Amino acid sequence: MKKVKYNIFGLLALLGLMVPTLTACSDEPDSDNFYTFTGEMASDFLKNRTEYSEFTEIVNRAGLMDLLSAYGHYTCFVPSNDAINTYLQGRGLSSVSQLSDADCDTIARTHLVNNMYTTMEMTQDRLATSNMLGRYLATSQGFDDDDNAVVFLEGTAHIYYALKDDSVENGIMQPIDMVIEKSNSYISDIIRDQAETATQTFSTFYKAMEATDVISEISKVEDESY
Repeated sequence: MKKVKYNIFGLLALLGLMVPTLTACSDEPDSDNFYTFTGEMASDFLKNRTEYSEFTEIVNRAGLMDLLSAYGHYTCFVPSNDAINTYLQGRGLSSVSQLSDADCDTIARTHLVNNMYTTMEMTQDRLATSNMLGRYLATSQGFDDDDNAVVFLEGTAHIYYALKDDSVENGIMQPIDMVIEKSNSYISDIIRDQAETATQTFSTFYKAMEATDVISEISKVEDESY
């Protein structure tokens, strides 16, 4: 009986030692285990690099920075400041501030694709996904001035070999040496513009297209997602 009593007292003592430990338990996880997000989004990439500050301003003016701050799968062709300045000079401008909001929207959307593409995947004559203007960017392979194999966009701008395929949390950044200029016009727009010039080139043909409603037919765009 004495042995039983000693065993009981020993068990009670052990339980007494365990009580403070049990009451100290908490459902709150240790702060050391909290997950901290440290990766860059496409928006951070632009904001954190002064060499792309001109394009960053254009994206801001276009109201697309929040989009690049959210999760998604984007390819962003990023013109350097030198590329932006060359583009502005070609238009007789000296500052991004002289661009209209519509200009900024067109430029930004031309350089953004809602899908992720590395240079290794740019092997066809165009990207399989249209840019945010609904236009397909032509791609080709060639060499830069240092004989590096690079990808050209629309036959002019090329992706910098040393900076290509820079991944961020929501996409891939592809720095380029020129602003991509992609026409937003339809065939009907070009014929109309020519018809309305002083020489009225194609004016009779354009009137015939209007009279037969062919003009509306050639204004349609193929929806490849259908």
